[in-house]
Amino acid sequence: MSLPERLGRLQRVDRLGVGGFATVWLYHDAELDSDVAVKALADNWAQRLDVRERFLEEARILRRADSDHIVRVYDIGEADGTPYFVMTYADRGSLAGALTAGRPLPPVRAVDLVAQAGAGLSVLHDHGVVHRDIKPQNLLLRSIGSAGDKLLVADLGVAKAMLHASGLTQVVGTPSYMAPEQATGGGIDRRADVHALGAVAYQMLTGQLARTGSLGDLATASLPPAPSSLADLPPAVDEVLLRALEPDQNRRWPDVESFVAALQEAVPGSGTPAPSGRHRTAWESAPTTFEAAPEQRASRVLLALLALLVFAAAFGTAYAATTLLR
Repeated sequence: MSLPERLGRLQRVDRLGVGGFATVWLYHDAELDSDVAVKALADNWAQRLDVRERFLEEARILRRADSDHIVRVYDIGEADGTPYFVMTYADRGSLAGALTAGRPLPPVRAVDLVAQAGAGLSVLHDHGVVHRDIKPQNLLLRSIGSAGDKLLVADLGVAKAMLHASGLTQVVGTPSYMAPEQATGGGIDRRADVHALGAVAYQMLTGQLARTGSLGDLATASLPPAPSSLADLPPAVDEVLLRALEPDQNRRWPDVESFVAALQEAVPGSGTPAPSGRHRTAWESAPTTFEAAPEQRASRVLLALLALLVFAAAFGTAYAATTLLR
């Protein structure tokens, strides 16, 4: 039975991409009037039991994670000995398509995307999984109507459960984003994903890669130029990003949550969601004026009332004293 026949009511529309281990297809569900993506293991790998298990483990991880910021798996199956799974279709492509060399994204938009990716990675880390290959091509964008778009972490083909390694030991990752310990044989934990997310954030905020070169160059990796020297950014961003990109994992942020929180604090206006829950598009800039927070407004009203009471008390005392003197 061929893949289209096994998928029944789904109609194949187009091929979305081909990787080293799998091909991703776009299918349309006519009954539900919706599009889905189908990832099928490449034929030449389908007979490798270790690769098949790794492929199926990706689907299991995605299914267990069940996060708004991770690609979701809806079904799994096999056709003519080829495993596949049905997952979320990201209609706006990958983050890579929204980036242009030398053109930074607006800081608030960039930090929003980093926060969404961080939310997805935090769920994976809570499930004991290190992604190990975070890069713009593996961060997908899905439209959500008037609310803008949503970022989804995808492609766990190189992900590794820390307690249940698959047995595949080759170096995985992309040199421009991967942590040095991935190439030098050091222990790999969630801080490797902190480094990769930091490299993606650096690219979005400066329009330049944090690092170039090959896997071999990672053994002598050093910090890139300060972000504020390449783009119009607050100096506070430098410390946050450069700490994420530290070659020494012990000097990095300990997890993506602390990195994201620090980055939001360093970029004014990025710590709260867009109005009505809407995510800004890639072409909107950060706001230039800010309204006082509700807590600040309440404090001001309280101070005004207190001042009025003090004035009234003082006036009453003066009036009483004047009356006694008459």
